[in-house]
Amino acid sequence: MSHPVLGLPPADPTAGRTDAAARLRRGRAVIGRLALQAASAADPQLAQRYDETMLRRFLQDYEQHVEQLARALETGEARLVTDYAEWLVPIFRRRRVPVRDQNTLLAGLREAAATVLTPDDGRALGTLIDAWLARLKFHRALPGDHEGNAVARFIWKGAGILDETVI
Repeated sequence: MSHPVLGLPPADPTAGRTDAAARLRRGRAVIGRLALQAASAADPQLAQRYDETMLRRFLQDYEQHVEQLARALETGEARLVTDYAEWLVPIFRRRRVPVRDQNTLLAGLREAAATVLTPDDGRALGTLIDAWLARLKFHRALPGDHEGNAVARFIWKGAGILDETVI
């Protein structure tokens, strides 16, 4: 594995599955539409939670997701998608998209990308998406991504009310 900070050479784009990466890049637009349809089918509430503008933004995001997956497939380095997953977390937080919806969108991408790949390449892509999902797993515990503890919320809310009445 190369690392640019250490002065090592960049990743070799011919070391992995170059033909699978080329098929992904050729079908990028179709894969994005199929992935959004698959994600909406897996979670029917997805289309209701987000407006038309946000769904179009997800569709645009899929094109870059496919490009990152293609880079990882052609070089054989999962680091390219796991680092990309880390970069996406603040962007999706700013858009108010929880990790569970990101997982749904990735599941749709896995299903859609498998349509243009051979079964062996599909398994390699599945391994990359699993690494992506494993990286997102660490961000589920951040505030704003879950409801939190109702008891603790009640206690702190009550403590705030008591402080106001005492003063």
